[in-house]
Amino acid sequence: MRALSTHPDVVALQVERVRSQVNRLMWTGIVLGMAFCMTNVQEFGAEATEAEEWSPGWWAAWLLDPMVSLVLIAVVLAEQTTSRWQLATPAWARRARWATLGATYAMNTWKAWGALDLGQILLHSVPPLVVFVATEAAPEIRDRLTAAGIAAEPAVVEAAEPRAAAALEDADEPRGLPVASAVGGVRWEREELLSADPAARVEQVKDLIRGGLVPSVELTGSQVAAIFGQSPRTGRRDIEEAQRQLGMGQSEGADDQHRSAGMSTDPEHDGSSGGSGALVLVGPDRGATLGVGA
Repeated sequence: MRALSTHPDVVALQVERVRSQVNRLMWTGIVLGMAFCMTNVQEFGAEATEAEEWSPGWWAAWLLDPMVSLVLIAVVLAEQTTSRWQLATPAWARRARWATLGATYAMNTWKAWGALDLGQILLHSVPPLVVFVATEAAPEIRDRLTAAGIAAEPAVVEAAEPRAAAALEDADEPRGLPVASAVGGVRWEREELLSADPAARVEQVKDLIRGGLVPSVELTGSQVAAIFGQSPRTGRRDIEEAQRQLGMGQSEGADDQHRSAGMSTDPEHDGSSGGSGALVLVGPDRGATLGVGA
């Protein structure tokens, strides 16, 4: 259950569920705050224009708050998408938010400030301030939620390493193979594996496929992930690319026989290995090495 719960796709699904809940709560607070301000803004507009009740000017005053609120909603919707993909919005986006919220606050509290009624000032200040705080916090929260989904990848790689080691033990593959026994073989330092670029990883995966990581057992993405410090998904992609370059998809029947026997499918590699070498992975501690394939 723990291994499944730390899978990157499961973590991403959990993050998306939290994101949906955050979005619903944020939008509920924003809409309620703007709805509360609407009547106060309409009253301000009607009194400022000295429009009589039910007159055209009185009805036109109802357009003040939606005119400002729709611009604010458009900006917040745009930031909801850009923060989802960790992209910065232009400076004018924040200026537009502040300008629209400032206008709403001024029209909403103008009458209260004129009368210097502290209770009314507080009452009419809270909804615009809640909307302001929500629109300021929402983009950063969504950005951190995206980072939370990305941060799950290293945790999955760390969890894959002991599982890959257990798979090698179950296959009765010798561990702690001395480096000196790898005559004519290939030795990779752990630091080099962790810093290898995609092309180098594919070349090394090709060597693993040709040499046979575990006798009679097909190479898996988790094993490659544990070796190169990548996610299992990246390990599977490296295996697919290595198999494509080796032409393994063109002759699957012959390929299965070669992999089962730990034989090379690349003529150039057959001559270089000499059949007597062993592939050795050397960790930071040279006294604890891992021999795989032969």
